[in-house]
Amino acid sequence: MKNERLIANAGSGKTYALTTRMIQLLDQGVDPTKIAALTFTRKSAGEFLSAVFERLAQAALDPVKLADLQREPLLENLDAARCRSLLSDLSWKIGRLGMGTIDSLFARIARAFPLESGLAEDFNMAGESEIQAARERTLATVFASESSTSLEDFIDLVRRLHRNQGERDVFGSLLGETRGLHGKFLATPDDAIWGDAAAIWGAGGCAILNAGAVAPAAEKLWEAIQEEYPHLNEEASTAWQLGLALAAQHTPPSLYSEDLKKFIAKLSNEKQTADGLLYIPTRNAHAGRVFLTPTIRALRDELRNSLLKPEFESALRRSQSLHEFMQKFEQAYSSLVRSAGLVTFADITDSLARKAGDLTWLASAAYRIDQKFEHWLLDEFQDTSRPQWKILKTFIDEVLMDPTKDRSFFYVGDTKQAIYSWRGGDPDLFFEIFDDFNKHAATIEDASPLDESWRSCQPILEFVNKAFEDLEPLCGPLGIPESTVEKWTKAWRNHLTSPKTRSLPGFAEWISVPKNDGDEDEEGDAQDRKILEILETTRAWERGLSCAVLKRDNRGVEALAALLQSKDIPVAVEGKTNPCVDNPLGAALLAALRMVASPDDALSLTVARGFPSTSAWGLDDRPWIFRKKTLSSLALRGYASTLREWIDASNLAAEPFLKERAAAFLLAAEQFDANRNASDGIPDFLRFIESRQTQENESSDVVRVMTVHQSKGLGFDMVIASGLDKKGRENAGTNLALGPSAKAVKWGLVLPAKEFAEQDAVLRDQLKIQDAEKKYGDICTAYVALTRAKKALYVVTAELGENTTSTNFARHLLLQFHAPSAQFGDSGWFAKYEIKNPELTETPAPAAFSAPIHGTPRPISPSSFKSELPAGDAGVGISSHAAKLGTEVHEALAGIEWLETSAHTPHALTPEARKLVNEFLEKPLAREVFTKPEGVTRLWRELAFDVVLDGRWVSGVFDRVLVRCDQENNPLSAVIYDFKTDQGTALEIQSRYAGQMEVYQKAAAKLLSIPEELVTSQVIGIR
Repeated sequence: MKNERLIANAGSGKTYALTTRMIQLLDQGVDPTKIAALTFTRKSAGEFLSAVFERLAQAALDPVKLADLQREPLLENLDAARCRSLLSDLSWKIGRLGMGTIDSLFARIARAFPLESGLAEDFNMAGESEIQAARERTLATVFASESSTSLEDFIDLVRRLHRNQGERDVFGSLLGETRGLHGKFLATPDDAIWGDAAAIWGAGGCAILNAGAVAPAAEKLWEAIQEEYPHLNEEASTAWQLGLALAAQHTPPSLYSEDLKKFIAKLSNEKQTADGLLYIPTRNAHAGRVFLTPTIRALRDELRNSLLKPEFESALRRSQSLHEFMQKFEQAYSSLVRSAGLVTFADITDSLARKAGDLTWLASAAYRIDQKFEHWLLDEFQDTSRPQWKILKTFIDEVLMDPTKDRSFFYVGDTKQAIYSWRGGDPDLFFEIFDDFNKHAATIEDASPLDESWRSCQPILEFVNKAFEDLEPLCGPLGIPESTVEKWTKAWRNHLTSPKTRSLPGFAEWISVPKNDGDEDEEGDAQDRKILEILETTRAWERGLSCAVLKRDNRGVEALAALLQSKDIPVAVEGKTNPCVDNPLGAALLAALRMVASPDDALSLTVARGFPSTSAWGLDDRPWIFRKKTLSSLALRGYASTLREWIDASNLAAEPFLKERAAAFLLAAEQFDANRNASDGIPDFLRFIESRQTQENESSDVVRVMTVHQSKGLGFDMVIASGLDKKGRENAGTNLALGPSAKAVKWGLVLPAKEFAEQDAVLRDQLKIQDAEKKYGDICTAYVALTRAKKALYVVTAELGENTTSTNFARHLLLQFHAPSAQFGDSGWFAKYEIKNPELTETPAPAAFSAPIHGTPRPISPSSFKSELPAGDAGVGISSHAAKLGTEVHEALAGIEWLETSAHTPHALTPEARKLVNEFLEKPLAREVFTKPEGVTRLWRELAFDVVLDGRWVSGVFDRVLVRCDQENNPLSAVIYDFKTDQGTALEIQSRYAGQMEVYQKAAAKLLSIPEELVTSQVIGIR
């Protein structure tokens, strides 16, 4: 068998090619236990093994399938009897096959040779909750023993990164940063130190670090400007003097003022005349130009370097401190965790990667593994990380150097689908190893690339080809680096239809929709409303067609799922979920336990009491009795028995969703009880529950909503891709660059702010590398999203302005299609597929509730049930200014308890909002609402709630609720006040929000445990 690399487009049959290679090896007499066939997920590994069995079984039974196999190279003489023989051999040896994930192979190696691999002899694989607890213990240990500047610098860095998030979870922020930095520390060679100036800049050093003091440099530059430009106009002269004064007065380590930042930027703002002369402008005046003569340029550079020197020195010091801190963290982690036998797959990969060059390990563990496997098949190679490849290369080297040619290496990938760089995948390896191994001889050959799509129809492929085949024209307008385009061009091959898809009808469309106008009560954003429209038109799930909506991130998935559920569209939210915490019951159970663990936790007590059944648990006005009873029960009976008693008292008979979630919670509690240590307490149980994840089963006859990353490797009849033009979550963590490249890490540095790092050639190169990687990842994400569809593809983006300078994916499509929208194929494609249950096509009224739906429910807002605007108002939008005004008014009114005890309006209001609030408070209606009534009452103001109503999870916020009570403080009745700043008459506003108020009344009645008829509501127009 040849050593081969296979480049494969999306949907072109990678699994088919891999299974064919496997069957070829088996037919040549290769023992199946001598084959290592590796991929990245257990699902993919299972599909691969199933496909091998299925193809052999079909060929053994079906002459047509056998003929298909016989057309493959080296399988011409395969017959049905041979297929049965291969199946039998595979079945007998299935427990010893080397087919699985890369992580599972590494774990097997570590199990077989733990000491040689640098691990404890009886190590255990840690669950997420265990490893989270281990990290917390490690960080706490380092904090307890650390008093040097490295700790101070680390805390200061985290405080800078999270200064806009308050101090709600200081330790959590420190832990999150530590996790990311620990991974980079492990990727740094032992002989490399972060913040090593000599390693970063070499013998020549860094001009910025060699600069002198600021004040003399500023003075010399001004003297030179006066001497060479005595007629500089007054405006320019004043601007220069002010900027130079700011520079001279700046005293590190204080932060740069905004004006000083602008001056530093001005120093680098070089313009060029028609005849090639460079100058620094002041406005557009010719007389305000300071040309960069040799003297001016040298003095300008000296001043700029002097200003930046403290930032660069600080970056070096912080980098060194972080390296020192992470060394101590790694030592503590290794002592507390690894030495105790608790490891993750990442720990195993790191340990093996560090041992991969060790002669002792090579002579023992590596040699014996190498003798076990003779043939290596690697799938999705573009997602392989460098530490993973360092381990695998140990074995692949031996295969490629084998003079007998009885061994082989086959790897498959598509670098256009490299969307896992954030977790270490390095697509550059795909081409890099091919070039390295073929440097002196043709060791690896290129197999015939897979260009034909067996998934997508012609219109979809036309769309994909048009969107991605030539990115060169996008470089300038979108700021795509040339290196990104070169990498993409190297990977690109036009997508062709296969015999299977060539004649299939289909459709592909790009749709631009107007952006939201800011209506606080609008149902979803504009793109989500277009998705809803497409789904209601096509109704693919009722036609027996698989349908998926792809979003960029989980926030988008949750928001869309809630909107679709409110319209009674069956939804399955894909990916890993936590059934213990995604519902009101789970939130109440956890809150009650937190209160038991921390008696002063008033917030948890309030949250727990918000669930209607907690009074039946015994959590009434005497929480200390509940706490004592719970602690005793946990100690004597465990968590499962204690919580089952609470759940049984919750009366969930009419709540099928919560019954299902209760069962999942109890199952988790039983598992914790079975495995817990004697020292484990409530915090350990909470951590275990909150980190628990389960993989939801795929559902049929539903709309599957997921992120683009979750869709990788899947195909659907119909796909709607939305949000690709929105920015992904930026990395808010430490921007620690490892350079000069991922292939050869020699140093690390916490980069200064971008505008400062750009002033140095070495750091500027790092910024370019980061930008190129990000742009490439964005394009790959869009490509993956657009290549999942078989029959129909809809791409929804926000509408762009006429003179847009946007660099997002909507602009990408605009430049490629030369129009704000595009269509390929038949827009009525779905009509060819009959609706299987016509009686289900009637759409219920928006305010109606229905039974629970497929998948994990997501909360819907009561505003989903407001009435549509009258036809005459359809074109009336609510501006972002109006939405902001409404928010101000709501916050002001929420601050008023009673008119006689509260300030009427806060000082921070804008004049317009202040006027509106003051005028409203003078009205008799306001006096009625905000005057304290007689008798026993409770008052809810801006109270958030979660409740299950008729099988639907509703999440919202009451503006103001007055609850009248008896002498024992038991609720008797309630009135809900909801404030609106809409334009219109009182009758129009009341009618518009009738459905929403009905939901509020149902929710309040359930939360108060009183009949619905005792709850009334009133929509109050502020204007």
